[in-house]
Amino acid sequence: MARGLEALDKALGEDEMIYAFSPITMVSPGGYVAVSYFQNRLTTEDIDVIIDPEYISDKELLDRLRIHMVNVGRNLGFGMKWINDAVALFLTESARKSLFDDAEKQDIILWSGENLRVLAAPLEWGLESKLRRLTTKPHHHKVVTDTEDVLVILNALIHQNKGPLQRDSIQKLNRNGFDIAIGYHVLDRIAERNA
Repeated sequence: MARGLEALDKALGEDEMIYAFSPITMVSPGGYVAVSYFQNRLTTEDIDVIIDPEYISDKELLDRLRIHMVNVGRNLGFGMKWINDAVALFLTESARKSLFDDAEKQDIILWSGENLRVLAAPLEWGLESKLRRLTTKPHHHKVVTDTEDVLVILNALIHQNKGPLQRDSIQKLNRNGFDIAIGYHVLDRIAERNA
C-alpha cells in the first residue's frame, strides 16, 4: 500500500490543479489503520478514505483525484478500488466534517508525502463503524478481522482514557445520528473476547 500511496502522491504533484491545493488530506477509517498504525494485521483489501470535505463542492477536483486514484491502482496492478472514497456515501455532510475535524485533532498520521496526507479516522468512530457492521452483518466475510480490529481499538481507547469505557456510551455511538444501534449481543461477545 505504501508503494501505491507514493505513486499517488507523485501523480497528484504532477497535476497542476491538484498541486495548487497540496497537500490533499484524506481520513482513513478502515483496515489501513489496523495495518499501518496498530499493526495488528499484515494486509487490507483496500484503503477506505474520506476526502477533505472542504472540496465536496468542487466536482472537477474530486473527479481528478478519483481518476488519479484509479490510474495508480491500474498501473500498479492493485485494482481500480485499491483506494476509494465509497465510505463517504454512507455519511451525512455534517458527519464527514466532524470526522475530519476530529481526525485533525487526534493527529494520527498514517502516511504523509508532499502532496498527500492520510490521517486515521477518530478511533471512537472506527470502533463504532466496526461494531455496527458486526451488528448489522453478523455473517459478513470480515467478521474475524473486524472483531480483532475492535479489540485493538477498544484497548487503545481504554489506555487513552485511563480506564474502561462505559458500555452504554459505546452502545449509543452514532456519528450519523440515524444509524442502527450497536447490538448488546455484539458488545457481550466483544467483552467476552476482551476478558
